[in-house]
Amino acid sequence: MNEGEDYFRISKNGDVHTLSDRIPFKWKELIVWTSASFIFLIYFLGFGIGIFVAFLTLIGYTLYRFASWIYYSEIEIDEKSGKMIRLKKILERTQKTDLITDKFDPNGFEYSELNRSGKNKFLMSYRTHKNHDLLILKNKSDKELIEKYIQENITL
Repeated sequence: MNEGEDYFRISKNGDVHTLSDRIPFKWKELIVWTSASFIFLIYFLGFGIGIFVAFLTLIGYTLYRFASWIYYSEIEIDEKSGKMIRLKKILERTQKTDLITDKFDPNGFEYSELNRSGKNKFLMSYRTHKNHDLLILKNKSDKELIEKYIQENITL
């Protein structure tokens, strides 16, 4: 998959900062990946089997990308009230709301290193009376970007 892909977005609307893990659904990317898959599989598996496997790959990849676009979560930090809320959403509709804390503290974030698929990633958590796992960050630069944003832009 594309290494330059956006796995999270940061935005601000008034006093509310939002971190979203919604992966954008891009038709152009879908066409490029599936076309490359078709060519590669037909070349190595032959025409009949290659078309069959490529078609299954097309369906699977499309469903995966569509599902990651439909189902996502957002973390909202309200500077005015000091609340941090996690929203689970399906197609822009909030399905579940979790209050993480009433008194947001920028120092409450913890980052644990994970090793997934042979790559080092980071689990972003917020510590209150229990650990709240929030986002999985793709690399160290994403972690540093979020840390910098929180330190510079969220003032309570």
